[in-house]
Amino acid sequence: MNIENCTCVFKLLPGIQRFSSENFLKIARNGINTEYNPKRFHSIIMRIRHENNRTTAALIFQSGKVVMTGVPNIKSARTMAARVSKRLKAMIRASNIIQLCEIRIINLRITNIVGSYRHKNRVAIESIYMHFKQFQQQQKRGQVRKAENRQSKELFKRIISVIYDPTIFPALRIKIKNEGIKREASCLIYISGQVIATGVMCNTQMKHLFDNIILPLLLNFPRL
Repeated sequence: MNIENCTCVFKLLPGIQRFSSENFLKIARNGINTEYNPKRFHSIIMRIRHENNRTTAALIFQSGKVVMTGVPNIKSARTMAARVSKRLKAMIRASNIIQLCEIRIINLRITNIVGSYRHKNRVAIESIYMHFKQFQQQQKRGQVRKAENRQSKELFKRIISVIYDPTIFPALRIKIKNEGIKREASCLIYISGQVIATGVMCNTQMKHLFDNIILPLLLNFPRL
């Protein structure tokens, strides 16, 4: 799986400290590549351009919380957070605000990773959908046959739901049990073999998801 982008969260102010409404408005007015419309959304939207014409968006809230989307990879998360912090400090200086506490990066963590993969063959996503529905019905009736489900039984047991309606969306949508955390992982599988996975928070979880669920599905259900 290739990591496409990440979502990160961190704080700029310690404890319960927050920007006053007046200071927050002053900061927003002195930003470069920033947008602030409190009637539409209660955060300063800061856009940071970097190589390959990609853009990371940072949502800065009055509480000092920052949500960054479009971070290229896990390794660059701290670098992008440092750029947000540096730019915000410049905005505060330009606003002539006497800041009582130091602006710094606090509790930076990855909250979501989006990965993609292109399989070499086309995928029979209709067969995955039908086999999963049959497995669910047999499981409810207690009629799951070991001989017939040797390859797919353990695989389907870790899948929460499968949705496929080509009149609404062209991909197979799968929700998967994400071991170690309470949240679910999601996966889109297209007939072409294109796969998009999300809902994991580290490379280890992404690798586990791909090796144990996504790749076996692709290999077991080729489009003939």
